[in-house]
Amino acid sequence: MREIPADTTREILRNLIAACEAKTGLLITKEGTSIAEAGDTSYLSTTAMAALVAGMFSATREVARMVGERQFSILLQQGESRHIHISLTTDTTMLVVIFEDIQRIGKVRHEARKVAERLADSLSSSRDSALVRSELSVTDFRQGAVRLINDIFRPD
Repeated sequence: MREIPADTTREILRNLIAACEAKTGLLITKEGTSIAEAGDTSYLSTTAMAALVAGMFSATREVARMVGERQFSILLQQGESRHIHISLTTDTTMLVVIFEDIQRIGKVRHEARKVAERLADSLSSSRDSALVRSELSVTDFRQGAVRLINDIFRPD
């Protein structure tokens, strides 16, 4: 396997998608905003996905606390044909990998674990760090929330 370059967050995600033959990869904040995307995103609203996954992870954190854990670091949602692997990468970000072959779950978990450290390093760089700070601003969050609500309640 070739080395994943640590140049940019998007490049790291693109390499992750290629390595585990996934459909889509997202790096999102715990507040529900998308920082970076890779792969095919034409079939989903990344804004809505980021907000909903963040909410789901928050709810799961409360479940973890109820059973005596601080948090669960990985979530796996298994569907009939598509599956979602969600993992914490830093204190403020999560990696979302959407893939189609459930036989690949081991590969997805392995690659996501390897990439988490590189993403953390990339986010600590000045350019990506500024991006995360801007993504976490209250104004951006409000605008994203309004877009999400409009997307969810838009008549088909």
